[in-house]
This record gives sequence, structure tokens and C-alpha cells, in this order.
Amino acid sequence: MDIKKRPVFMIGVAAELIGVHPQTLRMYEQKGLLRPRKSLKNTRLYSQEDIELGRYIQRLTQEMGMNLAGVKKILELEQQIRVLRAENERLRREIERREQEHERLVAEVHRSYRREIVLMPRREIAPLRQPRRETR
Repeated sequence: MDIKKRPVFMIGVAAELIGVHPQTLRMYEQKGLLRPRKSLKNTRLYSQEDIELGRYIQRLTQEMGMNLAGVKKILELEQQIRVLRAENERLRREIERREQEHERLVAEVHRSYRREIVLMPRREIAPLRQPRRETR
């Protein structure tokens, strides 16, 4: 498991690291902004990633004056951006792969018809005969 995702901080320590009251973290959880893990004894455990997210939420609410509904929308949009960027990257790689395949196929076609076309000196080419016209 990634060390940043490992749940190690209890709610008091997490609140102190973020700079909020533990009740604020409970409210963030209730609003779906933070999702701490629960221990076997049902104690909330926060990861370093949760701490960073909590600090980000605090910046948005304190410095930018956003309410929690706005913060939730921003987090959803940022997630959507990450998904779309990943999809965009996947599609870009697919286009590059198909372009390379297309170039390979075009080159293969060019190689094949070069073998079939033979240049002959003009003197070796017999003139075409004109078909005879029937007279009545």
C-alpha cells in the first residue's frame, strides 16, 4: 500500500495537523469530503493523503471563502478532470499507434507496386494498333 494512503493518524492528531477541531473533520466526513478508514474498534484513521486533502479543504474555505458545497463541487470537478486527462492520454496513444500502423501499411503498399511496375525504354514499346473501322 502506498505510504501516503496508509491510515495512521487518529482524529485528534489529524485535526491538529490540519489545523481544525476534530468536530470539523467529522463534519467533512459527513459531507463526503473526507473518507477516513475505520479501525477494528471503529476509530477513525486518517492517511497523509487525507491530511493533505483536509488542508486543501481548509484553504478553499478559509482563504477563498467557499462553503462546503462549493468545495465538494470543486473536488468532483478536479476528479473529473483527472479522469478526462487519463482518457485523453489513452486516446492520444491509440491515435499514435494507429498512425504508425497506417504508415506501415502505406509503405507496404508502395513497396508492393514498385515490384510490379517495370520501366521499359520507349523503343521497346510497340505502338497500339487502331481498331479497323467497318465500312458499309
